[in-house]
Amino acid sequence: MSEESFGIGFVSCGFITRERHVPSVGYLPGVHVAGIQNRTRETAAEVATECRENDLGDPAVYGEGEIAALVENPDVDGVWVTSPNFTRADAVDAAIDAVEDGADLQGIAMEKPVARNLREAAHIVDRIDGAGIPHAYLENWPHEPAIRKMRELLWERGREAGRPYIARSQAEHGGPHSAWFWHGTRQGGGALTDMLCHALAGNHVLLSDPEPTDDDPGSPSGGSEPTAAGLEPVSVSADTETLKWSRERYASQLREEHDVDYESDPADDYARATVRYEDEHGDPVISEASGSWCYVGAGVRRTIELLGPEYSGQVVADEASSSVFFSDAVGAGEGWAEKQTATSGRMPVDAAGAVTGGFVAENRDAVDSFRRGENGTLDLEDGRRILRLCMAAYKAAETGQDVDLRETDLATYTPPPARE
Repeated sequence: MSEESFGIGFVSCGFITRERHVPSVGYLPGVHVAGIQNRTRETAAEVATECRENDLGDPAVYGEGEIAALVENPDVDGVWVTSPNFTRADAVDAAIDAVEDGADLQGIAMEKPVARNLREAAHIVDRIDGAGIPHAYLENWPHEPAIRKMRELLWERGREAGRPYIARSQAEHGGPHSAWFWHGTRQGGGALTDMLCHALAGNHVLLSDPEPTDDDPGSPSGGSEPTAAGLEPVSVSADTETLKWSRERYASQLREEHDVDYESDPADDYARATVRYEDEHGDPVISEASGSWCYVGAGVRRTIELLGPEYSGQVVADEASSSVFFSDAVGAGEGWAEKQTATSGRMPVDAAGAVTGGFVAENRDAVDSFRRGENGTLDLEDGRRILRLCMAAYKAAETGQDVDLRETDLATYTPPPARE
């Protein structure tokens, strides 16, 4: 690798790293995988071999307790924390401790959500900011080419008619692929924190002006770049339910596969939230988000919409107007798409998912920003704002009342599924 190449060090190599972030490096000139750390060293070694075979770098391999060694590697310029939610704070502590001991690091990027709760998020942001290290929030939806282009066109051509006033996002699949997602205390919640953090972040960006005017000083300029500034969230209403996975048949499956008891200690597998914003003129703007782990179909199903006075736009992940689907209960085979739950019937082909899913763009943004010594277009403060909306949604669902974001202190709030 040339001396100018930016070396990424990954903390953890689960699905999102192995299938999305690592392949995205192949689309980024002057970037390589410099190191991989994972609690199971053998898994890190396997991914490192794949990197070498695909000319993505010659990464050093690190096992459990070796995050500091990863950071101290002179070939690692930036650390991408993609580890399970319950490890995030400890991972950041280990990285910052290494920096304070003399390691050189240009930036830290963190996969969504930034933490399990606002206490952890504050600790993470404070430690990284305290060390003076640029940071980026890895939320891929706003970076997806189809979503970015929709936003750009609607704002550009519809601005004269008036700003968009409704963003809707729905995402659902058959359930997480790793055991820790199902444990409320480890994940920090259920489907709401897993799914709606995407939808709420995407909606916020869609509703935010990409070219703010002088009377909207809170919004940074950014052309068609995603931004999560410029609107004030005022209140949140929400509902959560456990619709499928607490039923005896499916709860037994979870006990056997993931060692979690959804009959006596369930987390939500369905959630919906509505965020009411006010724009710079005090006019209402609405974000509607829903998500579930209850969908039986060919992978992930998503719909993203943006509506204004004389225009609308839509991005649909599942475009088939008619299809037939059989679950693995009547068919068997090997899947080839994210969250695929069966291998018969109509199946998705996940070609270039790192590109179409926004991972190339978000990682390019992070690397370019770190090289300039700046935070990413979406940074960890954006991640903390989205997490606050998730916490407000859980509180609204728990109390059955709207949460006034201008008066409610959520700094110590823990969602019901995450309580010990």
